[in-house]
Amino acid sequence: MKPQRARILAMQAIFQRDFQNRPLKDLLLFDWIDYEVPEDEKVFATRLIKGVIENSDTIDKIIVEFSKNWDISRISPVSKAILRISIFQLTEMKDEIPYKVVIDEAIRICRKYAEDDAGRFINGILDAYYWREKQ
Repeated sequence: MKPQRARILAMQAIFQRDFQNRPLKDLLLFDWIDYEVPEDEKVFATRLIKGVIENSDTIDKIIVEFSKNWDISRISPVSKAILRISIFQLTEMKDEIPYKVVIDEAIRICRKYAEDDAGRFINGILDAYYWREKQ
């Protein structure tokens, strides 16, 4: 399995949910992908997608709290999707995935899909959230 590809799939699905208001059942078809997605990547991506959607209120409150002086509506949809997936991993999968892996993967995905300044912004939010929760 390539976890980064699964995270990218999840980011794309969450983006579509926000942008096109696609229902969960449609997102889980992975019909926007032009290659055969390995089953284990689908399983991981599905877990992320469902987790983000089921915990969206809590996740968005965390984003608002840690994105000081930024209204959540001003955060680009791609950056928001990356943040949501990452915060879900930091909260619900913290015993499975080290926080450094979550943050590094978020930054890697930012470099490919988000605007230039997004990596620093996302890193700041995720790092501040992690260290507060660790206390």
